[in-house]
Amino acid sequence: MRGKLLFVVGIGAGYVLGSRAGRQRYEQIKAGADKVWQSQPVQAGVSQVQGFANQRLDAASGRIADGVRKGLGAVLRLDRSAASAEKNSARTTPGARSGASGSGTGSGTVVPPLTGFVE
Repeated sequence: MRGKLLFVVGIGAGYVLGSRAGRQRYEQIKAGADKVWQSQPVQAGVSQVQGFANQRLDAASGRIADGVRKGLGAVLRLDRSAASAEKNSARTTPGARSGASGSGTGSGTVVPPLTGFVE
């Protein structure tokens, strides 16, 4: 059924684009196409397809958001665990905070990027 519909649409588009009947025939074809598009059965089908697409989009966006949260959470936990390991080693090693890391900040904390995206 889908193949037949695409075939008919292709024939219609080819006729409109290749027609030498002039502007008047084009306007007639366009008016007919608009009439069909605005018909009740076509608009019912359009609203059905839109509803289905919205449902699928909502489901997919939820799965994508969950995946991003999990990925960012894993990355941020790794950053936090690295920072806490660095703090622990700085506490146990005398003089470790005196610039041995080369950062020059002296704070010993790692600020994870994109912290607002993880709940």
